[in-house]
Amino acid sequence: MGLACVGCLIFGFVTFLNAHIAFKRVEGEPYHASTFQVVRPYYQESAGIHGPHVSIYARGIVEGREEWMNLVPYLKRKVRGQRELNYWAPPGTAIRIYLFPNLKGQSRIQVIDVLPPGEASRRTAAWVLWRVPLALVILGALIFLLMRIRRVVRNIRNQ
Repeated sequence: MGLACVGCLIFGFVTFLNAHIAFKRVEGEPYHASTFQVVRPYYQESAGIHGPHVSIYARGIVEGREEWMNLVPYLKRKVRGQRELNYWAPPGTAIRIYLFPNLKGQSRIQVIDVLPPGEASRRTAAWVLWRVPLALVILGALIFLLMRIRRVVRNIRNQ
């Protein structure tokens, strides 16, 4: 039970921090809708410390400039190889995106989704801030309850 509390704390902290950083990265930054034209999709497997890792990204053109984009948010499905990736995002595919001209790297391009940029991250951070303390209270109550039950059972055996 104590391990569940520690796991909840660590998972909650990492999830909150990741969402908060993603939100702060785009907060207040100017952006506009544009189109990412896929030139070449890439499926790359690599062996990592924690097991195999797959990167799915594309090289493309946005407003006349070459850019790189993570394709996972666009695909929203598990792709199992270069052939399958070429089917779902072949060269010439036009992807509607938000372009953040002042940012660098993968943060510059975000797929247009139901929520505005950063809002999903803000909501995830708020969700974690509400639910992790609640989970810790429930786990604490369970630990307390189990300790009381153990004490009662021990007293009954000793009589």
